[in-house]
Amino acid sequence: MGISVELQYLETGQVLENALVGPDTCRMEIRSPKITAAAQPGQFVMVSVAHDSTDPLLRRPLSIHLADNGVLTLLYRMVGKGTRLMSQMKKGDEISLLGPLGRGFQIHDAAHHCLVGGGLGVAPLLFLGTEIKRRRPEERLTILLGGRSRNELLALDDFQKIAPVHLATDDGSSGLHGLVTDLLGQEIEGPATIYTCGPTPMMKGVASLARQRTWPCQVSLETMMACGMGACLGCTVQRPGFDETEKKYVHVCKDGPVFEAAEIWR
Repeated sequence: MGISVELQYLETGQVLENALVGPDTCRMEIRSPKITAAAQPGQFVMVSVAHDSTDPLLRRPLSIHLADNGVLTLLYRMVGKGTRLMSQMKKGDEISLLGPLGRGFQIHDAAHHCLVGGGLGVAPLLFLGTEIKRRRPEERLTILLGGRSRNELLALDDFQKIAPVHLATDDGSSGLHGLVTDLLGQEIEGPATIYTCGPTPMMKGVASLARQRTWPCQVSLETMMACGMGACLGCTVQRPGFDETEKKYVHVCKDGPVFEAAEIWR
């Protein structure tokens, strides 16, 4: 009987491109052949930009946006010192990567695959959508994206290349004037498999609707991480509604970040 081996690498990548693509949001392409070859949709990397110092000390977890032909693409928001330093990197700079890490999305046969993303939560969904289209070209794929305004709808051109895209914005500046969960209820009928990543309230709403309609649903949780490998316990999440015989806590970096929705919320 074969043994499943998870391939992980500490790799020094080379920046190929680093550009501002939205409010405080950048897209970086990195030459990283080992991690790219092993990566699966929904996995992440731990990134370090501290070459000659220990500041910032900790690596930053970033979802894999795309992995193709030796090039790893990351979509990230400038929220702290590490990501601000990252945004200043130029073509040819070296960047330290640890990965691919975590449990990604499971792609199974489905009459209809539906990706639901909100804000920066769209980051892992582009890789997922690309792989669904490549592995299951005969099956239907729909993409629903939401944001506070049109300016926060990220990677639209890339998503539109792989499947029909429907939009929702809080202010009505693009698509449905409302929530992406409202869009899900309107656009998807019949059997479907749902994959979602974004703010926790949004994912809870998606999971609730999926439960009502008996749709399989996978959620990619977002949380703070320090090590990315389950050692520090910093990304522990409590699962409410479970009894004493069940595992009440999960580590997002190791047990996830992707879970069946029913594993997290009931």
